[in-house]
Amino acid sequence: MCLMITEQIFLKDSYLKECEGKVLMCEFTDLTVDKTIFFPTMDGQQNDKGEIVIDGKTYGIVDVWTDGDYIHLISLDTYPENVVGKTIQQKLDWDVRSIHMRFRTAMFIISGLAYKFYNAKSRISQTYDDKAWVDLYIDNITEDIVKNITEEANKIVKQNIPIKIEYMNNNDFPREKQRMSYSTGTLPDDEELRVINIAGLPLQSDYGLYTATTSEVGEIEVASSTVKGKIDKRLTITLK
Repeated sequence: MCLMITEQIFLKDSYLKECEGKVLMCEFTDLTVDKTIFFPTMDGQQNDKGEIVIDGKTYGIVDVWTDGDYIHLISLDTYPENVVGKTIQQKLDWDVRSIHMRFRTAMFIISGLAYKFYNAKSRISQTYDDKAWVDLYIDNITEDIVKNITEEANKIVKQNIPIKIEYMNNNDFPREKQRMSYSTGTLPDDEELRVINIAGLPLQSDYGLYTATTSEVGEIEVASSTVKGKIDKRLTITLK
């Protein structure tokens, strides 16, 4: 499991929109807390946005990042002095969180299908507020392949399949046919892995945030581009 000193509440409940937290460090516009619902930019997923309330005053959170131990909440406004040790209120911008979860889930479905049908590795590249990129390492990829993956992905969306988040020992993580990896083909060194399980798709170890069911994703559209007369491995995903 991805261990930090800051408790990552979002890994336990990605639908929690508000929580309290005790301030551990504060320097100008940078603040850390003992626990947070704010997801930092990492692993191709953009950071959350929202606000925190300190002594009745609201501070907009415009960036969230991690140094590996702590999650930093960045505001455009300077935080007050002598705030360390105080309990603050944290509030998510749910529209931002929701679209990031929908895109992350869509990319997982696309990647899983590419592996399932074409034994292709993939790499989730980046999520944005209006699109996402995923790289599929399929030899001689064609528009028909892209169309087939897209159609199968939307079938999964319409089935309203529950998405399960499980934890298992690294040594117990299924390999061979049930193991779907990104471009490196390796697993994290963590003793305990966070595993995403959608029925019918290969399991994947990941620390991104996902919707509770596939239907929440909405209709998936996948666009390809051509480089030197060939379909590029990077696909652009949009949602309706």
